[in-house]
Amino acid sequence: MAYRNMTGTTCGNGEVLTFIADDSGVSASTFYQLSTGLCIQITAVNTAYTETNNTVSLVKQYANCAACLAPISANTEQVIGFYLNSDINNGDDTGKTFVPPHPVWTNGQNHAVVQLNMITLGGNGLNS
Repeated sequence: MAYRNMTGTTCGNGEVLTFIADDSGVSASTFYQLSTGLCIQITAVNTAYTETNNTVSLVKQYANCAACLAPISANTEQVIGFYLNSDINNGDDTGKTFVPPHPVWTNGQNHAVVQLNMITLGGNGLNS
């Protein structure tokens, strides 16, 4: 395991960061989420660093910035099926579907997680 001084550009605001991480086959132009939650594109992997402490960890590799910034989903999407009395009375029994709003929470790496098997309640009530 080698530690290297790396440079990356954050996805979204273009801030340049320099940090030490385990190289594990990292190359320039790859996209990672850091342990701090930031999504970056690696711009340079420099020579081996003598210190053996990471300043950040590379949590997960992504194909691009958009994939890294996109919320993660948890569980399976719940689609609610329903019938309207007016449709049934008019002979339409095909039913309708509704995808409810889902709660979003932040995981330990500051990444948004959409909880697909739950429904957000409220509006100007419970969750406001």
